Amino acid sequence: MNTSTNKSITSLNNPELKFLISLRKNKIRKTEKKSLAEGFRENNLLISSDYQIDTLYICEELFVGENNYSLIDSFNKKKIRIVTLSKKAFEVISYRDKPDGLISLFLQKDLSIQEDTIEGPVLVADQIEKPGNLGTMIRTAKSLGIQNIFCSDEITDFYNPNVIRASIGHLFTINKYSDTSSKIIALLLKNKYQIILLKPDAKKLINNFKPEKNFALIIGSEQYGISENWNELDSEHLKIESKNSVDSINASSAGAIAMWELCKNE
Repeated sequence: MNTSTNKSITSLNNPELKFLISLRKNKIRKTEKKSLAEGFRENNLLISSDYQIDTLYICEELFVGENNYSLIDSFNKKKIRIVTLSKKAFEVISYRDKPDGLISLFLQKDLSIQEDTIEGPVLVADQIEKPGNLGTMIRTAKSLGIQNIFCSDEITDFYNPNVIRASIGHLFTINKYSDTSSKIIALLLKNKYQIILLKPDAKKLINNFKPEKNFALIIGSEQYGISENWNELDSEHLKIESKNSVDSINASSAGAIAMWELCKNE
């Protein structure tokens, strides 16, 4: 199949390519308000969302399977600019060891709190540092029916390409905010949410705990735990039962266990 593209880039010194490389830096992504989504599944969800897409970059030499062309057709139908990259040029901007030849540049949305109402279970990722953990939390939450995911006092931002990768694109299909812990707390309290802190030193086990309909599960970073603002609230402190002297669990794994326990008991 012939793919209609607007431009071809082969030189590693191309200014457009250099701009895409610069988006590895969080500061540049925030200044430019743009980020990258790499991979078939990620772009399949992106093109189905209401995000504005600037450009799709492709390298047919790296394609796996035939589904790529139907996805490219979806981009063409929306009149999105498509640029062909050489294998070397694509590998320079790729975030993967084995890229599949699809990466898009999209415009970020303002994720600060804009609404004063919220409904349904909420996952709050408090000062999570590792992009893989945050992305995996998004993917797990979505699979368990949690549509609201907030970053509290963010360290790793939602639009980090590795967050998008770990979420396999479900970042584009959830309701999300990234704001200060004080603003998120105010929103939750205004809407009468039950606050649940997952803490390894809590006295009560999360097993068989039945949450209220509108609950917010707070997961802290592995290094620092949950920040002080959350600890000052009237809240439930729960822990995961741990055996064999294991006193800490990876943040995304702990989040998955906790979400499963709470969602099965709703």
